Amino acid sequence: MPTPAPKTVGEGRKVRRRLATTPGGVPTSYGLPQEVVLTAERRVGFLGLIAALMGSGGYLMELPVQPERLQGLFPPLAAAMFLVVGLTMFILSRSRKVRPEMVLDLGLVSEVVIALAVSLTEFALPWKESEIVRGPSWNCLWIAMYVVAVPGTYGKSVLAAITAACMGPIGMMIITVATGQPPPSPEQALLLLVPPFAAALWAIPVARHYYRLGTQVTKAQAMGSYELLELIGHGGMGEVWRARHRMLARVSAIKLIRPHALSAHGTESAGVALRRFEREAKAMAALRSPHTVEIYDYGVSEDGRFYYVMEMLDGLDLERMVQRFGPMAPGRAAYMLQQAAKSLSDAHEQGLVHRDIKPRNLFACRMGTEYDFVKVLDFGLVKFSSPGQSQTQLTMEGVTAGTPAYMAPEIAMGRQDIDARSDIYSLGCVGYWLLTGQMVFEAENAMAMVMAHLQQAPVPPSERSEVGIPASLERVILCCLEKEPDKRPASARELAGMLAKCEGMEPWNSELAERWWNVNMPRPAASH
Repeated sequence: MPTPAPKTVGEGRKVRRRLATTPGGVPTSYGLPQEVVLTAERRVGFLGLIAALMGSGGYLMELPVQPERLQGLFPPLAAAMFLVVGLTMFILSRSRKVRPEMVLDLGLVSEVVIALAVSLTEFALPWKESEIVRGPSWNCLWIAMYVVAVPGTYGKSVLAAITAACMGPIGMMIITVATGQPPPSPEQALLLLVPPFAAALWAIPVARHYYRLGTQVTKAQAMGSYELLELIGHGGMGEVWRARHRMLARVSAIKLIRPHALSAHGTESAGVALRRFEREAKAMAALRSPHTVEIYDYGVSEDGRFYYVMEMLDGLDLERMVQRFGPMAPGRAAYMLQQAAKSLSDAHEQGLVHRDIKPRNLFACRMGTEYDFVKVLDFGLVKFSSPGQSQTQLTMEGVTAGTPAYMAPEIAMGRQDIDARSDIYSLGCVGYWLLTGQMVFEAENAMAMVMAHLQQAPVPPSERSEVGIPASLERVILCCLEKEPDKRPASARELAGMLAKCEGMEPWNSELAERWWNVNMPRPAASH
């Protein structure tokens, strides 16, 4: 499966900072999955902002009302500590230059510093002998809230909670020594100091519980011998993750398929869906064309999701390639279409119909020393077409499969006698896109798009392109777009031959492709 192109990595989140990971893909400092650490990082910033606003805001609001309570050095000093520490943590949590693990460690330090600021505020006002209760320390709430909101390692979280509780007596000693005022009575001190330690003791099982939950997420992310590292795409069938084999350290891509996507109308049992999934995974793994994405493994995760393990590719799908760089030269478009046709020829001869050929499922990549090497992706809508094979598919029966902009008319009509020529129609739509940067038909919605494929004749691509398109190549594209399957090329093999015979265009080869890639998509410099 593909890695996203430069500047498009992790499209689910525009900028996703990479965590330092062990070979299994788990953050080295915290032993928690990436998503948990990133969520905890954001919460550290949120708590810092709350502390900054409430600590400094409370001081400013009380200053004109009860100035006698805020006399001396320590009340404004505590307010400044709230403001500086809280805003610092908020800024660090939003910074791209500080690793999330470091932000979490600094967050634990801020928990202790803010607890000290709370203690300085609470003990700054002298106690009266008759004053027994001022209410429990605000550190109780702070310690309890922090351990629940910010998951971390068990040891660090407990240490920070206990240290924060110790800020009570430390703050009392600082005030007593610095101001010379008498300390509170033992009863008064106990009422103020004991609750934070009770909260710290409560934090011990809570921290352990949340850490176990995080490690359970990590285990749930294990797919057989693979560890999930980063979400790189998602769609109607499921999600695609970058993954690493735990023993071989080989980076791969794993597609997780939602169980209901395999069940006919959601009525199939899990066992039946699993057997169908296994049968189809084996059929796809049997494809041997180098232009078909390679499947390494398949299975079922601990939480019941089906998954494929596929090769990780370095490049860009044809949809985004045209969007970024514009329509292709005719020679290059024919060069890529021939490779896709070879992949489909292999699948068709095995009795498989792809049914979702579109630019996003054709991937141009670097493959060793070769460039513009096309891989056909996502056989998730595959259907057996040979008479002797089971008519099973990964989509729900009775539901139209495919993408409307590239859907063959017979699929749009819901016909059951779908064969290889529907893929040829879709590949013609892809060729149209490569040459013009436009879809064959423009429509306001999916239904209008489907009706256009059923009823309208396509405008010749030469009339919608500023680049000259050879008549021979245009004839091939329009032949693929015939409404009646009998009028299209009879097979993908025949289509590949027709493309190879097209004349009147500059030839394209691996040498020209390498030059294009080095200029437009150079490899990132190796880090040392």
